[in-house]
Order: sequence, then C-alpha cells, then structure tokens
Amino acid sequence: MNRAALTLLIGLTCGFSSQAAEPEPVARVGRVYVKSIWSDGRHNGFPGIALFGDYYYVTFRNADSHKAGENTKILVVRSRIDDLKQWEKVGEFRNDYDARDPLLFVAGERLRIVWHSKEDWTSESADGATWTPMRELDTEFVEPSSESRLIFSSQRRWLFRIRKGPDGAYYSLGRCGITSDESRGRFGLILYRSTDGFTFKGMHTYGQGPTFPMATAGGIGWGHEADVGWKSDGTMVSAIRNAGSGVLSYASPPYEEWKALPNTNWPDFGGPSLHTTLDGRGGMLVAARETPKERPSGTYPSKLIVRSVTNAGATNPVYIPSSGDCGYSSFAPGRKPDEVLLCYYSSHEWPQPAGTGEHPANIYLAFLTVRHTKE
Repeated sequence: MNRAALTLLIGLTCGFSSQAAEPEPVARVGRVYVKSIWSDGRHNGFPGIALFGDYYYVTFRNADSHKAGENTKILVVRSRIDDLKQWEKVGEFRNDYDARDPLLFVAGERLRIVWHSKEDWTSESADGATWTPMRELDTEFVEPSSESRLIFSSQRRWLFRIRKGPDGAYYSLGRCGITSDESRGRFGLILYRSTDGFTFKGMHTYGQGPTFPMATAGGIGWGHEADVGWKSDGTMVSAIRNAGSGVLSYASPPYEEWKALPNTNWPDFGGPSLHTTLDGRGGMLVAARETPKERPSGTYPSKLIVRSVTNAGATNPVYIPSSGDCGYSSFAPGRKPDEVLLCYYSSHEWPQPAGTGEHPANIYLAFLTVRHTKE
C-alpha cells in the first residue's frame, strides 16, 4: 500500500474512540419526501446517483425482470439541479451478458460510470452526454498465499462501489475471485485503492481488512455487497452485507486495524450505502434493505431503511416508502445544507406475484431533511 499518500491522515483521531477530544456530529433524518423519476413497465433497479456540473445524474439497470439475463441495459438519465422533475436519457450501455449494479462518481473534470457484467466495465464523459467506448477496469487479482488453503474456481472481480477518499485516491471494497467447493482457507472481501480510478490494487490479503472483525458483530461468512465512507476525522467505515446481520466496521489510517461497531440486528442488509453529510464534515448515514427472516407465505416484506452511524452502531431508523423487490440505494449531497438525496428502486407500485423477481420496479428519489446533533 502507498503509505506516503496517506501521511496527512495518520495523525487524525478515530471518531469511534472514547478518547476523541470532541463529540462527533450525528446526522438524523427528519422529513422524507419521495417521487418516482423513472417508470416504464420494466424492472429498473440498482441505481447510482452523482452531482456533476449543473445536473444530477442517475444510472440504473433496465431489464425485463430482476432475474433476466438477456435484454438488459444500463441507462443514464439526468435532470437539472433546479428541476429534478424532468429526467432525460443521456447514456445507454449493453453487454453480451446480464449487466447490473451501475454506479457514478466524479473523477477530476469527468463523470465516470462503472457497472458489472462478468467483470467491471467503465466509461466516462466530460459533458454528461457524450461517453467514451466502454472498457474493463484494471483490477488486481490478489493471489492467495501458498499456506492459505484457498482454492479459486474463478478470478472474477467485482467492485461494489467506488469512493474518493480524503487523500484524493479512490477506494472500493469488492469481491476478488470465486472460491471452489474444495477451498478451506479464510476468505473475505478485498479493500482496493486506485490513484486514477481505473487501476485498482489490493491493500491486504484474504481474511484481513474490513471483513476481519465481522463475526464479532453478528456477521456470518466472508461478506459480499459493501460500501466504504469516511467520518469527518478521516476514519474509514465499511458497511458489509453477509449471511447474518449487516456489519459496520471501521479503521483509522492507514486502514489496517479494523474493529466492528455493535450488532444492529439488520437482517438482509441488501445493497448498503454510506454518506457523510455537510460535504464530509457532518454525521454519517447508512441505508440498506431490511428483509425479516420470518416471511408470510407468498410475500417479500422488504423495506428500505436509513439510520445514523454512531458509537452504538446504526441507530435512529427511518423507513423510506418501499416494499417487495427494493433497496440498493445511493446517496448524493442535496441542494442545501440540511438536504440529502437518496436514489433507490422499489416494486411497491406494481402488482407483485409470489416472491421477487418478475414484476416491474420504478426508480425513486427521496429528499431527506437532516438535522445534526452531538452524541
């Protein structure tokens, strides 16, 4: 890992330490206003959102159904900051295989899109309307040590989200490889770092990093869907979906010694996302889908929830209008200090057959009014 690039962060105090000189701000969601921004009778899901220039951009998977493997495409739509009512399509991408989980982030003076179709693909735009030809990301496959007992059936890599850190580099917590049935070693997600947003290098080996303390907070397995973010003091926080309750873990620079926040009992924890308010100076929010383990026959009672990230874990739950096949949200800063935008998908406005997967879903934009307190 390039320690030099993190030198300015080393001296920062961990925001979850009891020795912190001053209490960290806590972001609490108050009022919630929601509108549908894309509805065409197809399954629209897994959206990402970004503010670039004078527009908000949203990207999502557009398909015949949740489980469809053919006739899927990645769309990009946008609306002016002073509007957010009219949305126009400004980009469309197709692969030979199913494509999903698109995300947007700003890299320098360009808007970047990344999505997954067997590997991670990317394109960029200087004006938000003209896009470069898509190409694969250059993501390192981390080779296991000879004594690890890990055996891989595939070197497939999958970066779940890409975030720009306080040091100007890009970070992502993602899957690296698929283990075979004969594998016996300790697996885990890999935290990646990139200086240009294209070439990503692993920061540790398997079983280390943000997934290392997962079991201490009720987690099971090695984790899959995940996000990373930063508290106002430079502490990195990870949100990890796994076979148990959702897990939040954290570390101070250089992000080597990871600890878990208390178990929040958040079943499913689908598509977690993190956001620090006030342009990184405020409190942290986490959003994810929650699906009760006990489900009435023929139903899928999921809900999207937003919570505050505090020393006690994820607190102050706020339920966002949603149900059925839903969630996988992404945050963006609002147009004023007390506003945060949350983009997500949900099927609650469409008739739903048993289970999940075949019915249509819409893309929604939630306007969250956030107030800040001290712990």
